[in-house]
Amino acid sequence: MDSKQVLLVNTNTARPPIAPLGLDYLADDLRQAGFEPTLLDLAWQPDPHQAAADALAGAAPLAVGLTIRNTDTCFLLAPQPYLRQFRDLVMCIRRHSDAPIVAGGCGFSIFGQPLCRYLDVDYGIQGDGEKAFAALLQVIDRDGRQPPEEAAAGIDGVITRASESSSKLSQAPPRGSSPRNFVDNRRYFQLGGQMGFETKRGCNQACIYCADPVAKGRALHLREPTAVADELEALLDQDIDVLHTCDAEFNAPPEHAEAICRELIGRGLGSRLRWYAYCQVSGFSDELCMLMRRAGCVGINFGVDAVCDTMLRRLGRSYRAADVSPVVTACRREGIAVMLDLLLGGPGETPETLAETIGAVKRIDPDCAGAALGVRVYPNTPLATLVRQQGRMASNPNLLGQKDDNETLLEPVFYVEHALGPQPHRTVYETIAGDARFFVADPDQVEANYDYSENQRLCEAIAGGARGAYWDILRSLHD
Repeated sequence: MDSKQVLLVNTNTARPPIAPLGLDYLADDLRQAGFEPTLLDLAWQPDPHQAAADALAGAAPLAVGLTIRNTDTCFLLAPQPYLRQFRDLVMCIRRHSDAPIVAGGCGFSIFGQPLCRYLDVDYGIQGDGEKAFAALLQVIDRDGRQPPEEAAAGIDGVITRASESSSKLSQAPPRGSSPRNFVDNRRYFQLGGQMGFETKRGCNQACIYCADPVAKGRALHLREPTAVADELEALLDQDIDVLHTCDAEFNAPPEHAEAICRELIGRGLGSRLRWYAYCQVSGFSDELCMLMRRAGCVGINFGVDAVCDTMLRRLGRSYRAADVSPVVTACRREGIAVMLDLLLGGPGETPETLAETIGAVKRIDPDCAGAALGVRVYPNTPLATLVRQQGRMASNPNLLGQKDDNETLLEPVFYVEHALGPQPHRTVYETIAGDARFFVADPDQVEANYDYSENQRLCEAIAGGARGAYWDILRSLHD
């Protein structure tokens, strides 16, 4: 085929807008492989279908790639599935082009072949897209429109509607620096309030519910600190100076996090950047905390899930309740704001364990705490296995959401231990007892709502100039 053009489509239209980091990275690799990536960013289009038709008018791309960041909002009390709009978009693209359609991204990688079939795309990529997509394009370019199963054969992570999910994720080697010039990052920064970056991929933790190991693999692929620093300097050149890590946990392993910080400090970037991170309690030392602050870190979200040993064990966490307070103390000493994110209602949760966690958080006194109720059940996780062991989903009293005809778990379904009663969210609210430090995921609780998707207060604050992690922006509105 003559065309080397590849149309990459950002499907995420939620507000505040989140820049499609994966497409910025993917475009670099496609260019290096000899292809010509072009972007259709639906975040800025009032009519996605018309925008797709316009982008394909008179064009003959080698392939169309769709990135799927999330399949739903992941909040029990404000569920919003996106699958139907993705499928409608695929149908629209097919009306205007006969190019093969390839789906990828973190959200896609969690579900793999069932989602590939549901969307009716020609190919899907599970895991890192950079090398796998380039390899697939080379086959399509060389051999034309051969049957998808033949084109996908032998490429790690590439699947089709008819194939079984790949047993081996696509995992690209740690990337070098990126110019970050494919996406309109300045516009995202203006309307989204922050910009993401990666220092690694993969997650080696054993949390029973987490889909990160499913989508990204359990092996950690660490980027060179120099490459990370180069990338942040490229963003600074675009007047982007407020950032957030996209790692599952920035401090896993801690020595790599320290090396990143030392590189940023050595380049004098700590005084030019403000950045936020997701961190775990384990492996967070006073030394690392000090280095992070000197490197420009101003806020950390610790996804602690619970501050109760019983629940931490059941959720597969590696630390215990007594380990939480020291990390908050260290951050307070360095002037780093802290969010403790809770995941309530998991297997074995009771009013007593709930009260233990909420009471402990109040005593620890972080700057704010998130009280998310309900654990999204994802395929190929220990939690999904536990749910299967409990019998038919439709009659499982611990499940809420789409329980019927949802064996693939594509539609949102949540685990909420039935011991919390018929109105578990009321139990959570009553236990919190009006403490303003807590955010809840309920659109009816406007002042305390931390469902970031389509959060009007958050969007208005960013439009007014607020920058930072969304929890930090929202807590500032309480002050």
